Amino acid sequence: MLRPTRSYRAIDESLAVAAPQAPQSEDSALPRLLVIDDDYLHRKIICRVGAKAGYAPAGAATYEEAARLALETPFDCISLDLSLGRHAGLDMLHYLRGIGCRAPIVIISGCDEATFRETLKSARPLNLNICETMAKPVDLEMLRHVLERLRSRQTAPVAA
Repeated sequence: MLRPTRSYRAIDESLAVAAPQAPQSEDSALPRLLVIDDDYLHRKIICRVGAKAGYAPAGAATYEEAARLALETPFDCISLDLSLGRHAGLDMLHYLRGIGCRAPIVIISGCDEATFRETLKSARPLNLNICETMAKPVDLEMLRHVLERLRSRQTAPVAA
């Protein structure tokens, strides 16, 4: 079973260096999407798709940036690549569990099928809200529909 490479406290302390801030949306009523992907082009494309789906997106290129943003900002949805340079996506999932994240998570990854399955198997006991998995190259139209569906679930009125 894969384990996080560092403790949450060590990660939090290492985040003392400056990291990107979540963008301030002109419409603060928009739900927030955190896009975690170390590939610049993929991150930007997923952010654009998220914006078209009605989110205020924020991108993070590294595990450390993502951890800082997730700790400082309540996100309504998270897109996660399973390969983050020195860190595995499972490290990020452990971190999100450690900070009590309840946001729906869409895993988008280009890793091989065995790694994908092993990561999902290892993540199951974390009780995170992993609601969708998509392989790279991602179908952008499908991703937009998934994000719109997740957004509509979050904004749907609750029956009394």
